[in-house]
Amino acid sequence: MTDKNIEVFQDLYLKGRSSASSIRAGILAQVQEPWHHDQEREEEIRGHASDGEDVIVLVRDAFDDVDESGLVLWQKGEGYKVSNIVPRNVGELGITKYNIILRDFVARIATPAASVSGFDVELTSPHQSLDDWLDAEPAAALRRFSRLANKSTGAAHPMDRERWYAFLIATHHTSKRLDTDQLVRWLVEVEHWSEDMAHELAIDYEFALGLLEQYDQSRS
Repeated sequence: MTDKNIEVFQDLYLKGRSSASSIRAGILAQVQEPWHHDQEREEEIRGHASDGEDVIVLVRDAFDDVDESGLVLWQKGEGYKVSNIVPRNVGELGITKYNIILRDFVARIATPAASVSGFDVELTSPHQSLDDWLDAEPAAALRRFSRLANKSTGAAHPMDRERWYAFLIATHHTSKRLDTDQLVRWLVEVEHWSEDMAHELAIDYEFALGLLEQYDQSRS
């Protein structure tokens, strides 16, 4: 059975073939309405940067039902990564609107700049599944637990607890791991657990993995 995909925040990387300064120049050369260069905010953020890292701050005008938002590009080596997109007048954008703004930036500025300046634009997928977050063995163990468990009692029943422990141990033996937010979202959005029970399992998951790691360290 194929899991339903989960909508996630996209990541954007601009990877240079020469220098970060050439990417910066290329990006700024493409800025035009409805995008603007916020030099004042840029200088403010740069004042808190370490090791001389550069930052680029652009603002996207409001459109449709998407608030005016500031997009921050943070230098990573010889390239940049979009580290955040922050709305000006509302508390948060949410995943869908965040990704809409990011893709607008890619279409209007990043891609044209890349074609002129010769850098690479890497945009991650807006949807991911359990198999993007876990190796095959722990992913199969989690699916087995979820689909056989009593969703009102979580891992309380001995057989459910045994399957839950099998998932925890399989995860402990790999480096590829879910974070607690991903676990909760998968349980609720894909497997239809209640929010409360999903959070209980996530707390247990975090505690158990920490305990297993501590145990390994104590024996080394």
